[in-house]
Amino acid sequence: MLLPIQSIICVSVLSLTAASARLRPRATHDAVKREIAFHEERFINTLEWKLPNETIKAVGCKKFKIPPEKIEAFEDGYDEHYHTVKTYDAHFYDEASGEIRVYFPVAGALIEHQGSYIEANDFGEFEIEKVVDGDYAVLGRYQTDHIHGVDGNIIKDGIIYLAEKAYPTRVLGNIFVYDFGYRDFGHHHHDHPHAKRGDGLEDKDNGCVKNHGGINCSDKFNIHNESPCAENHKVCMDYNGADTDCVKGGEGKPLHFIGSDCFTSVTRGHCWNEMVTNYYNLPWYEQAAIDAAVPELPIAMAAAKVASWFRKE
Repeated sequence: MLLPIQSIICVSVLSLTAASARLRPRATHDAVKREIAFHEERFINTLEWKLPNETIKAVGCKKFKIPPEKIEAFEDGYDEHYHTVKTYDAHFYDEASGEIRVYFPVAGALIEHQGSYIEANDFGEFEIEKVVDGDYAVLGRYQTDHIHGVDGNIIKDGIIYLAEKAYPTRVLGNIFVYDFGYRDFGHHHHDHPHAKRGDGLEDKDNGCVKNHGGINCSDKFNIHNESPCAENHKVCMDYNGADTDCVKGGEGKPLHFIGSDCFTSVTRGHCWNEMVTNYYNLPWYEQAAIDAAVPELPIAMAAAKVASWFRKE
């Protein structure tokens, strides 16, 4: 099912020049929430499907938190290179929360439906026409030659399980949208609160090289985006995107990620199981930090959590 094309108007909000964009008041969470809804519909309209429109489609979202001290520099670069970054329509910059949202088909998702498991195809589709409210939890995906899993996953009998089931946070007709939580752009200093969990893009135990059997996503999926950077086959190429300085983990990392090889791999659904952080699995003080930055967590997430309590009893 294709969605209304008028949703394209959402991008106009972000098409201000650097001078005007930062002189205006920062967008509120309510305003950005509406823009996100429009963006999701527009992104879905850009996807190519293999199965008939009536079948179920799964689309995922991952949020990349920008460190507060880097937001100003990121926004200056984002505005300066807006004509380039706007071409990467799988992303949305949430300026109210200081995070980049990246969307992708949940390729190969293993979905729980009425007590059985169903595997989505490479486009995130599966052949069920009847929608059952509260169903369709993403459990994980099967191991393949290309997808091995990371230390943050639970791997058993050839299945890569997420730490916790993911339930749809939004339903658009027969299209289910899943929020797979947060990753950060930290450098993994010993005092970084997420360092032990390996949430960052560069973590050797939870990153792309680990997930793809010792090969980075550039080589594994033949993704070699045009950039001035020399290819480094030993690390994730998450830095050869917009306005890159070709420095791995440099100060401009949030901006350089957009359009990088890693970004492209994520948007094609190759890497979503690497992204295992779940809000409800975090300690209370880390949940509180996210609450402070994002006052309005999706109601659907809370409802899904409450429903899970009853299912466990």
